Amino acid sequence: MSKVFASLICVVALAHAQNPAATKSTTAKALKKAPAAKSTNAPQPVTIPKDAVANNNGTYAWTDKEGKKWIFVNTPFGVMKSAANDDSGQPSLDGVKAFDAGDKVRFEKASPFGPVKWEKNKSDLTDAERSLLASQNKQN
Repeated sequence: MSKVFASLICVVALAHAQNPAATKSTTAKALKKAPAAKSTNAPQPVTIPKDAVANNNGTYAWTDKEGKKWIFVNTPFGVMKSAANDDSGQPSLDGVKAFDAGDKVRFEKASPFGPVKWEKNKSDLTDAERSLLASQNKQN
């Protein structure tokens, strides 16, 4: 049974095999007929604006005419442009639970890979973290 199946596969493969010479001439004719595509809307490379302000970490901050803030980074592959965060880099506290652990506060947040846990000294808490701890302690 397996010999019949192997023979059938070989026959089908030979039946669908193409003649390389015919393929080469067919593609050459198709390439000659196709007009050369000229790109008139080529993207311009991103450059750092002259009035951008250099930051200590190697990035550049810039505000456009509409008031939107941008961050530019010079990478080995060229300049990368991204919208600036208005929250000064602080992570969102949505879905975070705070637990009082003496002189420290333990935080937990659910993630797709399981709970993420971290601790901070009470003296190092931001205002948002203090208010989160106070609001959750009132509930208990």
